[in-house]
Parts: sequence; C-alpha cells; structure tokens
Amino acid sequence: MADTTPSPLDRHTLLEYQAILENASVGIVFTRHQHVLHCNRRCSEIFGWPHGELVGQHGSVFYTSPEEYARVGREASPLLAQGQLFDQEMPMRRKDGGVVYCHIRAKAIDPANTAEGTIWIVEDVGERHRAEAQIQDLLLKQQAILENASIGIAFTHNGVIVHCNPRMEAIFGWPPGGLIGRRSEVFFRNTEDYQAFGRQVGPLLARGELVDIEWLNVKQDGTALWSRHLAKAIPNLDEGLGAIWISEDITKRKAIEEALHEAQRQLEQRVLERTAELEKAHQQLDAMIQCAPLAIYTRDPQSVITSWNPAAEQMFGWSAEEVVGRQIPSVPSDQLEEHEALVRRVLAGETLMQIEVVRLRRDGKRIYLNMTVAPMRDSAGCITGYLTIAADISERKEAEQRIEFLAYHDVLTGLPNRLLLRDRVDQAMAHAERHRKHMALLFMDLDNFKQINDTLGHDSGDQLLREVTQRIRHCIRDTDTVSRQGGDEFVILLPDLTDAQAAVPVLDKLMEQMQRPFVLDGNELSTSMSVGVAVYPEDGRTFDALLKKADMAMYQAKENGRATYHFFNDAMSHRASEHLALRNGLRRALDHGELELYYQPQVDLASGCITGAEALLRWNAPGDGLIMPGRFIPVAEESGLIVPIGEWVIMEACRQASAWRRAGLPELCVAINLSAVQFRRGNVEQTVLRALESTGLPPHCLELELTESIMIQSLEQVLATVRRLKLLGVKLSIDDFGTGYSSLSYLKRFDVDKLKIDQSFVRDLATDPDDAAIVRAIVQMARSLNLKTIAEGVETEDMRHMLRVFQCDEAQGYLFAHPMGAEAFARFLSERSGV
Repeated sequence: MADTTPSPLDRHTLLEYQAILENASVGIVFTRHQHVLHCNRRCSEIFGWPHGELVGQHGSVFYTSPEEYARVGREASPLLAQGQLFDQEMPMRRKDGGVVYCHIRAKAIDPANTAEGTIWIVEDVGERHRAEAQIQDLLLKQQAILENASIGIAFTHNGVIVHCNPRMEAIFGWPPGGLIGRRSEVFFRNTEDYQAFGRQVGPLLARGELVDIEWLNVKQDGTALWSRHLAKAIPNLDEGLGAIWISEDITKRKAIEEALHEAQRQLEQRVLERTAELEKAHQQLDAMIQCAPLAIYTRDPQSVITSWNPAAEQMFGWSAEEVVGRQIPSVPSDQLEEHEALVRRVLAGETLMQIEVVRLRRDGKRIYLNMTVAPMRDSAGCITGYLTIAADISERKEAEQRIEFLAYHDVLTGLPNRLLLRDRVDQAMAHAERHRKHMALLFMDLDNFKQINDTLGHDSGDQLLREVTQRIRHCIRDTDTVSRQGGDEFVILLPDLTDAQAAVPVLDKLMEQMQRPFVLDGNELSTSMSVGVAVYPEDGRTFDALLKKADMAMYQAKENGRATYHFFNDAMSHRASEHLALRNGLRRALDHGELELYYQPQVDLASGCITGAEALLRWNAPGDGLIMPGRFIPVAEESGLIVPIGEWVIMEACRQASAWRRAGLPELCVAINLSAVQFRRGNVEQTVLRALESTGLPPHCLELELTESIMIQSLEQVLATVRRLKLLGVKLSIDDFGTGYSSLSYLKRFDVDKLKIDQSFVRDLATDPDDAAIVRAIVQMARSLNLKTIAEGVETEDMRHMLRVFQCDEAQGYLFAHPMGAEAFARFLSERSGV
C-alpha cells in the first residue's frame, strides 16, 4: 500500500489555505452536485446561517426564487464548463427570508470534470449599492435645487460663466442659455465698475474666504438693479480660478431700506411732537376712564387693586380710597375656583373677551357682569398685572332667565307648558313600560270660559284660570303634573297607576272642586270642567297619540252635557269624521280656488307709517262661508296639505305685493307665517325662490315668520335652511315670541331680523305689570342683539303709548285696521299715503 501521509511541507501549505479560507473578508463556498460541500464563516454571516449549518444544503437556498436559481444555472454552467469565470451581481436570499445584494464570482475546480465541484466567491455589496443610490439621489436633489432655487446660482471659471440656473437668467433678464460662455463683466455698468468689483472680491476668493457683497449691477437691457452676491472659490484640478456665485435681486429691499431711513429721520423729528401729544392723550384717556359708564380697574399679579374708576365704585359699592392697595371679597365662594383659573390664564398672557361672571357687591348682592380681562405689560414685555373692563348685565340676565322660564312654563299660571309636559310624559311612559304600570293623560277644558271672559273681561278670566290652577293642584299628587296648554285648556299627567280605574278618584275630586263657586272681585261665578281621559298603554304609546285621544274624549264629555269626564273608547268617531270632512274640503278648496288672503297692516310706531302687511289665510267655503285658519290649519298640518297650501300662500302673497308695487303704491314688506310642518316637509327655499323669480318681487320685500316650534326640530337642518333663505335676501322674524321655546341659544345662531311679541303679552300690557316687564325685557334683549320688534294684538291707545315708551319698533292690531282683502287693503294704503 502506498504511503498517503502528507509531507510536512504539504501540511503547512494546507494550514495556510485553511487560515486564508476561514479569515477571508469575502464568503467562499465549495459546491458539488448542487450541494454545499464547504463554506467559510464569512459566507455564513452574509447569508445569516449559523456556521456549519450550510454544509449539505441545496444550492437553491441562496436564491430568492426557484426561477432565479434556474436562471443562474443556465447562465453559469456553459462558462464553468469552459473554465471561464462567472461574474455577476444579484439579490440573494438570507436564511430569514431577507434579501442581501451580492457580487458573486464562480469557477469550476476542474473544467474538464465539472463533477469535481465549483468554488464561489461571495461579496456583500449592499452598502455600496445603497451608497451609490444615495449619491445618485443627492445629485438629483442638487440638480432640482439648482434648477428650482428662488435665488440665482452661477459657476464661473476664470471669469467666464460655465453654468447658471434659470433664476440667474431671470434676475438679469437673459434668455435661457444666453449667459453660458459670457464673461461675468456683462453684469456690470462698464469695465471700470467690473474692475472695481474685482479688486474687492478677488483677494477674498484667492484666500478661500466667503464673499458677501452688495453691488449695483445691470440687466441685459441696461436696467439697473441692486444685487447681493455670495461667492466662494471652488478648487479645480486644472489651472485657473473657479467660483460659485449666489445672487439675489435686492432692489426692493434697498428701496425699503432707503424709505425706512427716511422714515426714521422723520420719526426722530416727530418724537418731541408725539411726546406732547401722548401727554395730552394720556390726560384725555384718564378723563375717559373717569367718565366711562363701564367699570375699569387694574390689579397686580396678586390681585391687589391698583386703580379703580368711578363706575367701578358705583357698580361694586367700594370707593377707590377703600380698595386701592387691597384685595376685595367680590368673588362668590362658589365661583372662586373658576375665578382663579381665569386669573391664571390672563397672567399667562391670554386676553379674555366678553366673558360672563357672577360677582358680589359690597352689600352682598350678586350681580352679573360681562367682562373683558387683558394682561398688562411693561416696556420689556413682562406681565405686571391685568386690566378689567366690566358691564353690569344683571337686568339682561334676569330677562334671559325669565324668557328661559317661559320656554317651559305658562306665563299666566306658571304651570309647565306643552314642551315640558311632553318630556315628563315620555319619562312616565318609560317608567310604566319598565314596571308594567299604567299612566293617564287628562285633557281638561273649562265650560263656558269664553262667556266669562267676554262678560267680565280678560283680567277676571286670567284670575279665574289662576284659581282653577290652585284647585287642580289640591287634587293631584306631588308626582303628578298639571300643564296649561293655552286658553282654558289644561292637561294632567297621572303616572304610576295600577290600572285605568286608579284615575277615577282624582277625576271625582276635580269635578267636586270645579263645582264650588269662584269669587272674583266680589263676583260669584260658577263654572265646570269637561275632562277627557286617555290611558297608556291601551290608548296609545306616544305623547301625541294619547293627547289626541284625550282631546277626543274631552269633546265627547262636552257632548255628554259637560261638567263630567269621559274615557276614550274606539266608538268615538264624530271628531274624526269632522276631521276627514275638513281634510277633503281642503283638497277641494286648493283645487277650486276657495282660499284667499287677507292683509293686516303693520305700522311703524315712531312715524305712524305703514311698513308692511301680514298675509292671513282664509277659506271661503261654499255653503259654510268664511272659515278661520284656527279651525282648518291643524287639519292641514296633520294631513300634509299645509305644504301645497303654504306654497300657494307664498306665491299669492308675492304676486299681490308685486302688483301693488306696479300700481305705484308705496313699497312695503309682506309677511308670511310659515308652519312648522311646512318648514319640515316642504322645500321652502325653492318655493320662495320660484315665487320671487316669477313675480319679480325684490327679496327684501318678503318677510318669513318662523314659529318657535320650528327652531327645536332638527336644529342643524333648520339652521342650514334659514341661512340659505337669508342668502336669497328675504327677511326673517320669530312669530309669537315668548310663548314657546324662547331660548337665546337659537337667537344667537339664527340670523333673524325681527321678533314678533305675542298678543298674550300685549293684551294686558297697560294693566298687568308682569306682562309689561316681559314686553320690556323682550324689546331690550332684541335691541341688544340688533333685532327689530313688532307687537301684535294692539287694540288701544294705551297699548301703543306703552310700546313706544318701551322703544318697540312696529305694531299691528285692530287699533290700526282689521285684516282686509287685497282690494280693500290697496284703497287703505292709498288713502293713508296720499297716493
């Protein structure tokens, strides 16, 4: 057997090769029959394999896909078989699936026998690729910056322009490419100017310093311009001087600097004059503060008073001598936390505009203030305290609170109104549903109330309603609710009943109480009450359904002789039949022209001139005569006929107003009342637009009266519609203000022009202090919001006189004229205006 032991020299050589293989900075792989025979540690690192695990792996593990592996095999095999080098860069796969970009070189160990295997040299060139990509990206960005810069950039070599950007050409008025190859002398007025420029910048460029210089240059057409040049030498491999120039047109800035210099000179000239003027202004300001009707005072950062004007003395009750240099207890204990937060905001530099707060007078009375609070600063800008300007809005707040109360309560009796009743009924129904209880709604109407009212007058009628309210309260539990719906109608909610019969004791007690005589101003009156009862859930599961059926039952009680009560039952059809007859009649009226408009003049209280007319709908039914809207409008609203009827009213009113204008009568504004149902279901905006366009009536001659019930339904949708109506140019007013949801929240958001004061307040204006106070509050509030006011139902001179005293703008009522047909109104208007 031959001796195969390597010689010492061979072993040494093998050890050297082994050391080279294991410590090489590139990956080295030996493959045979497409499998890894051996690889060094660097190769394992490149492909993310633990060292040693690659041995035995199929060669495809290095490739991103089987297709890529097959491609490399097709390209490498012919070269390896010919003893040539396979050299290529490609993305390859790491063990974790990631990609590494590699430069691979391969050669067959024995080209004559490729089965001996292949050696592969692998180099990770990912960083180089990323660096090249970054360099390319940087070059593209630099090119974009150069081409799109807002300043001029040029490169020169020995004074010749070799490149410049479009902005450089635009600044100096050259066409694209027109500067390339020209000497930079073209930017100067003459050779001497160019040489003078060179003497200043040449040494700086030679020393490698940055040039920053302003110079009067010229454009191609000879126009002068001031330029600022930044320049620096660029080292060149060849001989010569290269430089980069950054230029900007500062002509406007120079002009501004010159103007500022002149302004500064004039300012210095005015300093002494202004000093005297400021002293005078200070004296005037001090006088204004002392005479101002608003409280004006200042405090230091610790809230110590530093100044206090006479209006503040009157508002709070402390004199300046008593409070300057002290803190005063003007903040109620329940407002301290809010007050401290406001002070922190102001001392942080925030100005607080028109905030409403509650404060205390010296005598302990709470007052409402509208305040503006602003920080005060010294000449260095440091906050040294804060200024407060305050107006006493207590009267306005009391009026707002009163109006807010009226939103949910009846003015005459103080009882919850329909809105509050609806809310309580909803709660009672939910409770009954949860606990399997019943609930009753009692609809009550005084018998013969109109006769009492007409005989003894409204004062006695109102007193009777108050007395009735007190008797009702004595008949019900604390958990029950009594509500006045208007006129002589009351509704009682009896929640938490075991069954319908549980309401009978209350009904009997009511009947007994109402049969006792009333004594009003020495007169003994006898009246009674008719009551209809609807029970939840048997008669309905909504407020409207129960109220409707209780109303029907009440009418049944009246038909049964009055002074009694009646539970709703399915046999009641009389009112339903009448309702159906009215609805069918309304359809006929609309089709056959039975509807007509009457007009009631609206008068300016200051001048007595007629400023407008309210259009009032009437139904002239054949055989029945004139039907008033109070009877058929509810039917029209419930049936949906109010939409086409409302469209007819708008069109007819606009047509008639336009006809009066063409006839030469004085211009006036025609007012139309919009129903909540019409507003919700009909396309009011398009209806108004068509009416104005077809009749030619100017938009400012049309006023749309919105009921307060409109304001509480789908607020954002209503707000959008109202804004679009205002854009058409028409006027908007709130009808029957104060009787419904009289919240200031919608007055702030809806751009209305006028408030219409309900006649229920005007009726007893001269005799009822409460009504007078309400009317005064509404007018004052409207004036503060720049709104006009109009009072309806004015029937006496006393009413007109008080409304003028309260500064109400307009009025309508029988004192001026009854509603009349279009022809009669035209004669009335002609006679009043002398046309």
